[in-house]
Amino acid sequence: MNRIACMAALLALTRIAAAEQVMDIGDLAQAAISGFYVEEHSLRANRSLGLRNCSFTPDPRGVLGTQGGGPYCTPGESATSSGEPLHLGALSGKLSHEFDSAWKIDGLVTWRFRDGAADIYGQDLIDRSLDISHPVYGQLRVGTMPTRAWSRSDDLTYPLGITSAWSESGAGYGVLPQALRYTSRPFELANGSKLVLELTAAAERIVFARNVQNQPYNEHPPRPRLMELFAQYANETDLIEFTFQGSEGGVQNSFSKGSFTGDVGNPDNSPLYKKPRETVAILQGEHYFTPEWKGTWGIKRNYWSGQVFQCDYVAGTGCYFPSGFDNGTDGIGHSATEYNFMGGLTWYQGLYSYSLSGVHMGRSYVRSPTEYGQSNTANYFSLGFNRQVPEIARNVRVYAQFNYLRFGYYGPAPLSMPGELAVFGVDPRDHSTALGVTLGGTFTF
Repeated sequence: MNRIACMAALLALTRIAAAEQVMDIGDLAQAAISGFYVEEHSLRANRSLGLRNCSFTPDPRGVLGTQGGGPYCTPGESATSSGEPLHLGALSGKLSHEFDSAWKIDGLVTWRFRDGAADIYGQDLIDRSLDISHPVYGQLRVGTMPTRAWSRSDDLTYPLGITSAWSESGAGYGVLPQALRYTSRPFELANGSKLVLELTAAAERIVFARNVQNQPYNEHPPRPRLMELFAQYANETDLIEFTFQGSEGGVQNSFSKGSFTGDVGNPDNSPLYKKPRETVAILQGEHYFTPEWKGTWGIKRNYWSGQVFQCDYVAGTGCYFPSGFDNGTDGIGHSATEYNFMGGLTWYQGLYSYSLSGVHMGRSYVRSPTEYGQSNTANYFSLGFNRQVPEIARNVRVYAQFNYLRFGYYGPAPLSMPGELAVFGVDPRDHSTALGVTLGGTFTF
C-alpha cells in the first residue's frame, strides 16, 4: 500500500485520469477521452439571499463606497436555504504519438463547465496545450493550462470537502491562458524517494480601459507576467509539494481559481496608482500513517500589493470600476500578507472512507484606515462520509459532508475569502456562525 501511495503521488502530475478511454488510430496516434461529473445538493443555515443596495458595480466585500466610507452593498436577508444545486464537470480529449526514440508528442483540450456554462468566468477551456516529452529530458508544454497553485490544492482537498475554502481562496491565479511549462523527469533519491521540479512562465495581453478614447492614459497599462515554481517529493509514506507563484500587472483578487488577466492600468492618471503585484507560497502534502489512515496538511502565505480603484467612465452608466483590492478611504492600495492553514485526517475501510478536516484563514498584516476584512478570521470544518459504489459503476462515489463555519467577528470577510458570500453564502456582517450539510456524487471516466 505504501508503494502504491508513492506511485500515485507522482502520477498526480499527469493530466488524464487512469480511467480514461483509450483508442488507437492506426500507427499514427493514440486518442484518449476522460473527465468527471459532480452533482451536489446542500442545505445551509444563515445563508444570505444576496447583497442589497448595491451601486452600479457591486463591491463583493461590501466595505467600499463614497469618500465618506459608506458601503456599496449591505447584507441581504438570510435564512436556512438549500440554494442552487451544483452541476460541475469536465471533459478532456487527448491525442498522442510516441516515436521509436521514446520522444512523445501530446495535444490536450479540457472543457470545464458548471451549470451549463464555463466554470471559470471567461475561460471555457482550462487546458488547450501541446507538449513534447522524453523519459530522460522531461516535458515541455505550451498553451493554456491550470496552475499548480490551484490544481494541486484542489486535488488534495476536494475529497475532504474543503476545496472552496482552500484551493479557491487566497492570492494567486488558477488558469494561465498563455504559458510555457517545463517539467523535469522524476529524480531518484535515497531510499526510493523521487523528486520532480517544474517551472512555468506566463504572459497576457495588455488590457486598456473601456473609455480610453475619452480618458487618455498618462502611461500604458502594465503587461501581465507570471512565474510559478513547483516541486514535488514523494516516498513510501509521504507526499510533499511546494508551489511559489509570483505575478505583476494582473487584476488583484482573492479568487485563486480565476484566470490570469491584465489590469487596466491608470486611466485616471492617479499619482497613487502602482503596478499590482501578487504572490502565493504553498507548502502542502499527505502522510500515510498506515494503509488505513492518511493525514493531509497545508500552509499558505498570501500577498497582495494593494490596488486603488480606477474610474472608467462609460457613457450612460457612470463610473465603472474594473479592479481594485484592499483600497482605503485614503485612496491608496495597501499591501497585505495573510497566512492560511489546512489539515485533515482520512480513515479508509473497504468501500468506505471517513474524514475530518478544517481550514483557518488568519488576520492580515496591513496598515489601512479602512476595515477591508484584514482583522477578521474564519474557521471552516468538514466531517465527511464517502462510499464507492461498484454496484453502479467502478468509478462512482457518493458522499455526505457536514460543515461548520465560524468567523472571528461581525464584519467584512477575511482578505483571502473571494467575496462576502464566498463560503456557505453566509454574510459575516450578519452572522458569525453557520451549519450546513451536503449530499453529492462523483462519476469519473
